[in-house]
Amino acid sequence: MREGALTEALRGRGPGRLVLCHIGEGTDPGPARPGDGLEVVDLRKAGGREFDEPVERVVVLAATTADLRAAVPLSTGLPSAADLRVVVAASARHTGPPLPTPPGLGQWEGLLHFQVGRLQGRGWSCSFAFTDPVDSGVVLRAVAQAMVGGRRGQAPPRRESPDVVPATGPTWAVLGRPGALSARPTIRELSVDDVPVVDERVVNPMGFTRGSTSRVGRLVSRGGRWVLVAGNGVRWRVPEDGSVSDVDVAGLRDLRAVRVEWGRHSGPLAAVRAVAGLAAAGIPLVSGPVPGWARCLGGELSDLLTSVEERVMVDPQAREEHSVRLRRAALRAHGSYGRARRLAESGGPAVPAEPSVSVVLCTRRPEMVRFALRQVARQRGVGVEVVLALHGFAVDAPGVAEAVAEFRRGGRSLVVWEAPEDLVFGSVLNGAIARASGTLVAKMDDDDWYGPEHLSDLLEARRYSGADLVGSIVSFVYLESLDRTVRLAGKTDALWHRAAGGTLMTDRRTLEEAGGFARVSTAEDTHLLAAIERMGARIHRGHGCNYVLRRKADGHTWGVGAGYFLRLCGEQQLPGWRPSALLEPDPEDLPTTVLAGTWTDLAESEEERIRFAGTTR
Repeated sequence: MREGALTEALRGRGPGRLVLCHIGEGTDPGPARPGDGLEVVDLRKAGGREFDEPVERVVVLAATTADLRAAVPLSTGLPSAADLRVVVAASARHTGPPLPTPPGLGQWEGLLHFQVGRLQGRGWSCSFAFTDPVDSGVVLRAVAQAMVGGRRGQAPPRRESPDVVPATGPTWAVLGRPGALSARPTIRELSVDDVPVVDERVVNPMGFTRGSTSRVGRLVSRGGRWVLVAGNGVRWRVPEDGSVSDVDVAGLRDLRAVRVEWGRHSGPLAAVRAVAGLAAAGIPLVSGPVPGWARCLGGELSDLLTSVEERVMVDPQAREEHSVRLRRAALRAHGSYGRARRLAESGGPAVPAEPSVSVVLCTRRPEMVRFALRQVARQRGVGVEVVLALHGFAVDAPGVAEAVAEFRRGGRSLVVWEAPEDLVFGSVLNGAIARASGTLVAKMDDDDWYGPEHLSDLLEARRYSGADLVGSIVSFVYLESLDRTVRLAGKTDALWHRAAGGTLMTDRRTLEEAGGFARVSTAEDTHLLAAIERMGARIHRGHGCNYVLRRKADGHTWGVGAGYFLRLCGEQQLPGWRPSALLEPDPEDLPTTVLAGTWTDLAESEEERIRFAGTTR
C-alpha cells in the first residue's frame, strides 16, 4: 500500500461525504478508515455506477500515470463535487508536473484554488476548490492530459477516440489466473486483437537511453507469477493482468537487455500483454523460441524476439536498432491507435482519417533532384505528396524533367514550383508549404539519406508524444570530403528544444502560429524551433537511425566544416560510409566512394556483421 499517497489523498478532509476512488496495484485502502461519510470505490469494478447527487469531496488515487489514463473512461457516473483531488502515487522521470488546461464553455469559471505538489516516488497531487460542484470526470481528464501532454488546443480525448484505452478488457477466463495454465483450444485460438491494447501515450519509447549498464534482466516465473530479475534482486513483479506502466518501464531503462524465459507462465494472455508492453516501450528483449500459447503476440514481434542474440546487445548501436524494430512491431500490433484502425477496417467503430503528409523539398542543385525524390519514393507506410521547389532553375535543367517523370510513374503526387532565384531560403520553404495540401508538413533536405520508415516513425512519435513538432536527432554525419562517418551523442526519444532541420514534421496550425519559416537565407530551422518553443509548443526528438546528414565540402546553407563535427564526435568515427542498418540503403543512392559488395565486407566486428547481415550495398 502506498501509505504516503493515501495520506495525501485524505489530507485536509473536511466534513461531509467523501468518495475515494482508487485504481492500480497497491491503492486499495483496505478496511474503511475512521470517520463518517467515507465511501471507497474501486474504479476497475465500479461498472459505470451512477451517483444521484453531488458530494462534498471526490478523490481519485491512481498508482501510476498509466492507471490515471485508464481511469478516464471509467469515471463516467462519478459524483460532481466542489472539492476535488487527484493523486498519482508514482510517475516516470520524463513526466512533468500536471498543470491542466481549463476546459472551455466556462466550466471552471468558479475555480477558487488550484495547487499541485510533488510526492515521494515522483508522484503528484492536484487539488481543486470550486464555488459550486463540477463534473469530476472533466477534472480527471484534464489532469490525465496534463500528465502526458498534448498538442495545444487539443481537446481531452473522448471515449470513442483511438487515443483512449478501452475501459474493459478480457476477463480472467481469458487472461488466465496464476496457476491456471491451460491448453484449451480457446487459448490456442487467441489472436493479436485479443491482447489488451498498449496505451502508447504512457507506455512508449520516451526515456530510452542509448547507454546502458552491463546488467541483463530475466523475465522468469517464480511461485506462479512472472518477475523481472536483475542481478540477485527482483526489479519488477509483473501484475497478474500483465499490465505495464510508465513507472515499470522507467525502472528498466538501465538494463542492457531483458531475456524472456517463457517457461510455463500461468496466464498466457497476461504474459503476452507484458511482453507487448515492454516491446512497445523499446526495452531490448531477446528470447528463445516463442511457445505456441504466445502466438497472439503476432508473427513480426515473435520473429524479432528470436532474431538477435543477447551478446549482440553489447554493441550500443545494435541495441538501439533492435529496440526500434521491437517498438515499431509492438505499436503497430498492440498500440491503441493501430488496434482501433484495424478494428475500423474490419467493420468496427469508425476512427478519424490518418493525417495526410506533404513533403517539401527545396533545392538549388539540379543534380540532386533525382536523389532527393528517390529518398521520398522509398518511404513506406505513409502516403505522401511532394512539393518540389526548384530554387533558381527550371524543370528543363539537365536531368530534372527525367527525375520528375520517374517519380510520377510510381503513382505519387508531385507539385513542382520554380521559385525565383532572389528569394531567401526561408521564403522558398514558405512558398512550397503554401502549395502543399497535406494536414502535416515534413521537411526533407536534398542531399541527406533517409531510411524507408523515416516518415512513419515520425508519425508514430507524434502520436505517442503528443508533441506539436517532431524530428530526429543527428546521430550519423557522413563527411564526404574525408570519406568518414562520425557518430554524435545527444539526448534522444525525449521532449527537447531542437531536432535535425532535415527531419522536421509538424501541422499547418503550428506553422501558421509560429509565423512559418523566418525570411532568412540560413538557420531557418533554428528560427522555427525557437519560435515554436516560445509559443509554448512541444518538440519531440526521436532516434537518428533513419537519417544520415551528408556534409560536402561546400554548397550548404549552414556554413560549418568537417572540423566542427570531428570535434563533436570525439572517438566516435569510422572510415567510409557507415549508416545504421535501419537505413536500408539503396545501392543506387550510395556515395561514389562505396564500392559494390555487401555491407558485411565493411564490418569491423562480429556485432557489425550481424547487424548488416542480408543488407546489400
